Amino acid sequence: MRILVEALCAEYGGIRTYVDNLLPAWMAVAPDDEVHVMVQSDSTIVVPAPLVRHDIAVRGPQSVARPLAQTRHTSRLVRELRPDVVLATLPSTTVRRLDVPLGVVVYDLRHELRPEQFERSRRLLRWASYGRGYATADGFVSISHRTLSDLHALHPATADKPAVVAHLGGDHVDHWPHTGPSDRVVTFAHHTNKNLDLVLDGWQHLGPTAPELLVLGVSGDRRTTLDEEVARRGLAGVVTLAPFLDEGDFRRTLAGAALVLFPSDFEGFGLPVVEGMRLGVPVVIGPEPATREVAGGHAFEMSTWQPDELARAVRAGLAATPAQLASAREHAAGFTWANTVTQTRALLTTLLEPAPPAGRPG
Repeated sequence: MRILVEALCAEYGGIRTYVDNLLPAWMAVAPDDEVHVMVQSDSTIVVPAPLVRHDIAVRGPQSVARPLAQTRHTSRLVRELRPDVVLATLPSTTVRRLDVPLGVVVYDLRHELRPEQFERSRRLLRWASYGRGYATADGFVSISHRTLSDLHALHPATADKPAVVAHLGGDHVDHWPHTGPSDRVVTFAHHTNKNLDLVLDGWQHLGPTAPELLVLGVSGDRRTTLDEEVARRGLAGVVTLAPFLDEGDFRRTLAGAALVLFPSDFEGFGLPVVEGMRLGVPVVIGPEPATREVAGGHAFEMSTWQPDELARAVRAGLAATPAQLASAREHAAGFTWANTVTQTRALLTTLLEPAPPAGRPG
């Protein structure tokens, strides 16, 4: 199969993790595939041989220049390479219908279900670009059952197109350095859905027994505001605010955590849940559909979005038994990037099959 992968959006965050791990896994799963990958010309994404890298210049503001580049160059490469199928790694892709089938990866629909968590301009941009992606796609790769259900509910026309759930892998952590456990709990604050206010309320509820807490993803003006909030709550000696870490520091930090605290109120998947369990670190989650789907009953789950419930789940997680951690690790072993590729190829293969003949009119 000859595949063109459109990855011009894959520079940061979860989509970068997705592309970084999907490409090498593809070589292992389907070495006979001819895979061409579109990336921005200044991208640090590694496209391993024999996959073929196509550098695309994106000049000007990303919000305008990138959609133009996606539309122009995806169509151009389809004409030049004549791939069997195109895989877009984000719904925000070419706005032009292609001459070959298009499969689109869908992560979440948070901008529609939690619009208050987005600036108006970003929400409108996603609404327009994602909506066009849903319309032009011939099929969908969803990273969770939760996301696929949301897609079908909010965009009913998508339910008539082929789709597959391809969970993300977690086996990339197998090569992370293991420095031994610390007494530090790690949580996240780079988006409002990560629920930092609830975490801080829970730490107040823990009182003198509260363990050290490291909050990742705090930067800019927000750092000053949160420093003041932590001090006001009397948590200055317990809570440490940290910016985005480079990849090496992040890996060491998560692998050495006493507990991964992930009470996000909205996720498409929740990769830190699988990463923590696979590393042998206890994980705490809230009653959120995607993280519950991923955890499979092996995380320490809050029953409500209340500080006392967060405190209870944290205490339970810190007291996790070796048997509980081993069971969680065994569950997480099922999440591999090879499985992600296998399921994704299954969807792309479906798109290449001829449509069934129409039945006789009644």
